[in-house]
Amino acid sequence: MSLLTSRREAGCLAATGRVARGASSAVVTEAFVSKYVLAALRAVALFFGSGMVCAEPFAPDREYLFKSCQSLNRYDAPDYAATATKIGRRLLTDEMKYGINAILDSWEKSGDGSRERLAYVLATARRESVDTFRPVREAASCGEDEACRERAIGRHLEKKAKERSRPAKANYARADEDGRRYYGRGFVQLTHKATYEHAAHKTGIPLDKEPDMALEPKVAAEILIRGMLEGWYGKRRPLSAYIADNKLDWFNARDTVNPESPHKAITAEYARDLLSCLRRKR
Repeated sequence: MSLLTSRREAGCLAATGRVARGASSAVVTEAFVSKYVLAALRAVALFFGSGMVCAEPFAPDREYLFKSCQSLNRYDAPDYAATATKIGRRLLTDEMKYGINAILDSWEKSGDGSRERLAYVLATARRESVDTFRPVREAASCGEDEACRERAIGRHLEKKAKERSRPAKANYARADEDGRRYYGRGFVQLTHKATYEHAAHKTGIPLDKEPDMALEPKVAAEILIRGMLEGWYGKRRPLSAYIADNKLDWFNARDTVNPESPHKAITAEYARDLLSCLRRKR
């Protein structure tokens, strides 16, 4: 039985007809959604929408992207500021291009066809990977030293607790009874055991048993894209709740991953810059 990837189908319908809004993350079979049902949904979208049922899914011109974004703006901003200031440029290295290509490969399979949402997904990867576009471990400066990482994350949790006058949360970088550590990994810094378990359930990849699989570019890209489009993280809202045809909330789109981020303005600028480098493949 063949599968219909309705994420892209329903995403187009939601963008034009504002229907099937909650369906953009579903994967359904022909046994449940026939071509007649899809035709009916298209008709509803056409009636309520802009007259175009579904634009051709956006596939980026990679040559244009890497030529236009040979270097990227760098930004700085005070914590929780509404705007960010440009402070220089960052040359796009071959290693960074490799990571971007991994994300684009996954986007062609799991993306929803939106140029704007792709820009924000790439911006998130840039921010979460500490400006490297590589799947990285949290507290990356510790390298493979897990004791260093546990101390670094412990200090971070204690600092947050002091700022909020609350007890510090349990250090999630400590090994559990099976020796596994569920600190942040990947393009989107998958964190906490429950989140690894959820991603494993959604993807069929045993991330809960093998957390380091989140560092593999293909796996990291799928987790990044599907998690943001389907609302796995943060406020559990899909990216389309912030970035859509009639709404470009670059600032609060960060809530899809980290609602408490003090630098939403920086990620917003990353997204705007990357959007300018994305055009449809001809």
